[in-house]
Amino acid sequence: MDQTQNEFTQKEFTQKEFGWMQSIKVTLGSLNHREVKSFISSIANVPSKLRKHNEKAYSPKRLTIGPIHRGTSSTLLAMEEHKWHYMLALLQRTETPVQSLDTCGRAILSFDDAVRASYGSYIKYDSHELAKIMLLDGCFLLELLLRCAPPGMVPRIPSEDNHHGSLHPILGYHEMLPFVLTDLTLLENQIPFFVLKTLARILLPNTFTNQVDRLVANLTLSLFGYPSNPCPPVAHFLHLMHSSSIINEGQQVKQAQQELKNCATRLRASGITLRAMEVDRDNVKRSSFDIKFVAGVLHIPPFHVEETTEVYLRNFIALEQSIIGISKQFSSYALFLRGLVCSSQDIELLVSIGVIVKGMQISNENLLTFFGTITKGVDEMDSSYSKLCEDLNTYSAENTPKKFAILVCHYCRHCGECIRYYCKCSYRILIRDHIPNVWKLIGVVAAVVLLVLTTMQTYYSAHS
Repeated sequence: MDQTQNEFTQKEFTQKEFGWMQSIKVTLGSLNHREVKSFISSIANVPSKLRKHNEKAYSPKRLTIGPIHRGTSSTLLAMEEHKWHYMLALLQRTETPVQSLDTCGRAILSFDDAVRASYGSYIKYDSHELAKIMLLDGCFLLELLLRCAPPGMVPRIPSEDNHHGSLHPILGYHEMLPFVLTDLTLLENQIPFFVLKTLARILLPNTFTNQVDRLVANLTLSLFGYPSNPCPPVAHFLHLMHSSSIINEGQQVKQAQQELKNCATRLRASGITLRAMEVDRDNVKRSSFDIKFVAGVLHIPPFHVEETTEVYLRNFIALEQSIIGISKQFSSYALFLRGLVCSSQDIELLVSIGVIVKGMQISNENLLTFFGTITKGVDEMDSSYSKLCEDLNTYSAENTPKKFAILVCHYCRHCGECIRYYCKCSYRILIRDHIPNVWKLIGVVAAVVLLVLTTMQTYYSAHS
């Protein structure tokens, strides 16, 4: 089998071969690559059923990494010059920049099949152009990791020459780095992790020794505010953060469904006390999933809603729905939150007790839309909260007048919100499809007036 795979890898494509065969040969040639065999198609395009609910959450705003979004807007092109500066700075850390660059170029070019298989979709660039993208973006990311490294994390790091702050706007302006980090968490904005490790080994062999995998991973986790943890092999930045966040490995994967039948208000009416759990600030990204139900009290870690929260959560979910064999805990967590919220009254309750922490100016209506759409298009989940939801669904204290009053008020508000929602949707459809300009507005008004007059004429004719 190994000999057959090597034949696929070594065979050169000719112009006479059918184009549709190339992707097949690329995938077959990558099956024996130790860095790729478990992560083929790990940087997949986000499915349209997920993307359509918030397309902006999956598209970079300042920085493009990899071939998928390269050159799609002038804003993204503006960052290319700065990536070249970072690449030059990284090469200046080496003893022989020109020779090191040549060695990196040959190594990355030899990974062409593995890189293409990692994206799992058609890449329009030829081998040399794709290698150029991997080399530039890989050097940029590696230099960014080195500059943001905490003191003492990187031993024997060579200094670079010509370190002028004017050439490095990413670290020179505090408002730039959050946008860059957010763009680096997008599923479609990744490069394979083995590209970074290869460049690190070649360019800085005295710094990245036999612990290259762990050091590059720890630098990445530090950059995004995660604690250093031993992680299994990962495909890219987003996959690394995902592996460092989950707490329930090996849960049974099943078809996605809404397991929590009662929202926050109905749980309170059933006698359940909802309480915000105190979490360790240094490990908040992992402890957010640790939801417990003990003695009638539901302990929920605070869910911080910030400007980038939706982007992070949607891309983690997109990753889980794209790769087979990884935990689906973000998807299950989002489905649990979705079950807690069915009206603005639930939002008000969760905010008042500190379960939802709004770190930005966002309305309850926007939060309701966020929770209502975050799990649409999700096909798979795991059993992380199955037992918890079963206990919450069956729990019930004694019936009291207070419980009846809470439920009546809740259902009335929920019905009112549903009516307002459908009226707004109908109004948007009317404006978009039937009244896009003043002439169509006049036509619609005339048609309504004509309909009313015809109805009145029919009525009076029938009674005359």
